[in-house]
Amino acid sequence: MIDLHMPTERLAGLRWAISPVGELAAALVAVSEAPKASRRHRHIRALLSSGHLPTLAAVARGYTTYLPELLTPAPRTFLPTVEDQLHAVATTPASTVGAQFTAFLTGGQARSSRCPWLRDGQLARADEQVRPRIEVGESELRERLARELHWLWSKAMAPHWSQITAGFEGFVERHGAVAAREGLGSALAALHSSLLWQDGALKVTSDFDGEVGGEHPVTLIPSLFLDRVGLHAPLRPGEAQLAIPIAASDHTIPHIAPVLGATRLAILRSLAEPRTTTELATLHHLAPATVSFHLSRLLAADLVQRKRDGRHVRYRHTARARTILRPVP
Repeated sequence: MIDLHMPTERLAGLRWAISPVGELAAALVAVSEAPKASRRHRHIRALLSSGHLPTLAAVARGYTTYLPELLTPAPRTFLPTVEDQLHAVATTPASTVGAQFTAFLTGGQARSSRCPWLRDGQLARADEQVRPRIEVGESELRERLARELHWLWSKAMAPHWSQITAGFEGFVERHGAVAAREGLGSALAALHSSLLWQDGALKVTSDFDGEVGGEHPVTLIPSLFLDRVGLHAPLRPGEAQLAIPIAASDHTIPHIAPVLGATRLAILRSLAEPRTTTELATLHHLAPATVSFHLSRLLAADLVQRKRDGRHVRYRHTARARTILRPVP
């Protein structure tokens, strides 16, 4: 069991964010740990075996219980761009790159200082076969990682990212509603079966035992690839992340509609007749600004149209939206 202490300062700074590069790191962990490969895992494994990703392939064959923190850059906003996060990878200070990959490759005290709950068996050196791909100069290593992450992103994530983020947004909204109704502690415990809120701490069921103290904020990161809760960079002030898995089937992910997410889907369904932003806000018990945000995304996806009616602007869904909303036999 790992106890994530939640003092007042940490609770006040708790927030959600979506991490494009963090999801790539989650994919590396998932394909190395999954005993049965799903379609998503097989696709990532095929890309890692393509010869285009020698460094990331070595990392995935190494020791994924600890990943160097530069592979999970802190998202500075709710939805950072992949370019911003890749820039953070490529410009990681050389001394930081060296310290993180020393811990990754050699284990021992270098790894223990970053993950103090790991037992002796988890402090051994990484597989010697991975070292030739990684033991290069720090500057070259960070830039190589950024390039390979960008290539993996373009092949594995970019084609579906708008749909994936819509699913993430819906997940965050649903759990935000739980927090509003039942309190933050209950909402945190409801995120995953391995989480428990008790005695002012968020307890993570794990094969490891330890504590994460301090007062620096924790960011919650939804993940499609992980099937377990992941704790990233727990010892770095301001950058601790808790990756929360989202269950999804292989049959639904490639075909997720841009409207995925409970709130946005409900708004779209209510636009069979023209409605104003104010009417939608009243109908769905949302702030007008929240409704406007969702409508902007639906407009961009050509799922709603707007028409001025005197002093009012009314929205109605399009023929494309009706096709998406049509019941499947």
